[in-house]
Amino acid sequence: MDMDEQSAVSRQLADLKDRSGLSIRAIARAMGYQNASSIQRYFSADYMKPALPSDFVAKLLPVLLGKGEQPITREDILALAPDSITDLDASSAPSRAATPLEIKGQVAAGLWMESALFETDAAKKTSFAGDLRFPSENQYLLQINGESLNRIAWNGDFILCVDYLGAGLEIKSGDLAVVERTRDGGHTIERTAKRIIRRNGQIELQPESNDPRFQEPVIFNEHDEEATEVRIIAKVLSVIRQVV
Repeated sequence: MDMDEQSAVSRQLADLKDRSGLSIRAIARAMGYQNASSIQRYFSADYMKPALPSDFVAKLLPVLLGKGEQPITREDILALAPDSITDLDASSAPSRAATPLEIKGQVAAGLWMESALFETDAAKKTSFAGDLRFPSENQYLLQINGESLNRIAWNGDFILCVDYLGAGLEIKSGDLAVVERTRDGGHTIERTAKRIIRRNGQIELQPESNDPRFQEPVIFNEHDEEATEVRIIAKVLSVIRQVV
């Protein structure tokens, strides 16, 4: 690994500092340090390691999260310690050991499903504890209904979802996501699970299926004058074939 690669993390940290509008001294104080010199070395081009210490990133997370004109996301900060995610979460959230998640109904993989069918009156508890990178209160399970995601999730599988807003995530092109569509002046709300692709100001909902019935993507123009609103509800983190 050459010097440019090794110091890349310090450049990433400096970029986040600039985006936040905070000085190194202000960041240090907010993290509980008395002086900027306590953290200065991590901003230096002489910092030769490929990642920052997990305890440092854990302290940095609440200081920078949401800061800046283009709000800094949790993912932006966790990227500073890519090889220490588990240690980071264990040190920053030790009380999250095994919070059971809920199954909050179904989501259609091939077709839009009205929210009355998507949601259940009483969510079912599971023994699955979720992904330690994100707050457990922002995570839940949905059961797949349909075949248009069968390259990844089969009909009847469960998907682990995290609320993108609650967890401070940035939804990116290429992510799997649960998407909500509002029509008829808000009288009809539907949800589906698809691959998110952004092209030329449009949102493309791409099926991941071997089924010939589900090969055409659904495309929405964000500037369409029709009274249709599409928004991303949650990011799909993983697929579960058995929930005990």
